[in-house]
Amino acid sequence: MSKPVPIFRREAIEHRRARGMQAELVVLDAAATSWGFRLLCAGMLALLAFVTLGRVSEYAAGPAFVQLDGRTPLTAEAAGLVSAVAVKPGDHVQQGDELVRFSAEEEASELQAATVEFDSQLAKLLLQPDDPATREALVSLRSRRDLAQQRRNRRVLRAPQAGIIGDVRVRPGQVVEPGMRLIDLQATATAATVTALLPGRYRPLLRAGDRLRFQVDGFHHLAHELVVSRVGEQIVGPSEAARFVGRDLADAFSITGPVVLVEASLPTTRFALDGQPYDFASGMYGQAEVAVRNEPIAYTFVPSLKPWVERVTGGDARIEAELSHAR
Repeated sequence: MSKPVPIFRREAIEHRRARGMQAELVVLDAAATSWGFRLLCAGMLALLAFVTLGRVSEYAAGPAFVQLDGRTPLTAEAAGLVSAVAVKPGDHVQQGDELVRFSAEEEASELQAATVEFDSQLAKLLLQPDDPATREALVSLRSRRDLAQQRRNRRVLRAPQAGIIGDVRVRPGQVVEPGMRLIDLQATATAATVTALLPGRYRPLLRAGDRLRFQVDGFHHLAHELVVSRVGEQIVGPSEAARFVGRDLADAFSITGPVVLVEASLPTTRFALDGQPYDFASGMYGQAEVAVRNEPIAYTFVPSLKPWVERVTGGDARIEAELSHAR
């Protein structure tokens, strides 16, 4: 058998043997180790301070919309067919101006018949002034004519006050039912209110005086910081909330569970973004949120720490959290 041929050169093997078996696995720098330990301690202290002193908030968030005062929804008093709409959105109207006219053939026929009979009896009375039967018939016909005139007048919707036409929800040829919303009449607005629909589970944590943050849809770079003025006493379901909001707004966002209604007043009916002024309008909607809890971050990582701290401090931590929440 032939002698195996080494795979390394003879010079490399001899050089390796000359070095011996001594080798250094890790070379540590004393200065670097000292500074690294200091940085590690500083980081641990910073993390401990952040967890101990830092606080985290929980928010109740939900859809919200704007309501202006002075807005009057005009509804149909009776069923009928719309024959003419005399206004359009943005028109200025005065008290008594005609807005919507309904078909009134029956009322017009009754008024014409009552007027003809009244005129006939009046002519008869002029020929026979002393006829008591004619006088009694004339009085009855006058009441009938006045009633027919009133019924015909009710077939015309007129402006109850001066203002600006908002939404017009009817068109000629449309059949309306009693109570159906026809036109919104907006008087000069002096105040505006934000109504938020927040999850019902947060009702015990909400109170008047809380801070409410409102962002209008389409103006996400601008947040309005408001103060809650009223919190609903009851938690309502989606159908009841939709009835309060109105059919039109209820279609703008979904209500999927029980909610509580929270109101906050806007300081003005206008707002500005990038130097450009804008007016709030009834029905503008967006997102609102209210901070309901404000606790140390440590409670998030160690939930069992909260009851222990409250037990040791005798409730001071809970009082401090409530005061911080109120602020």
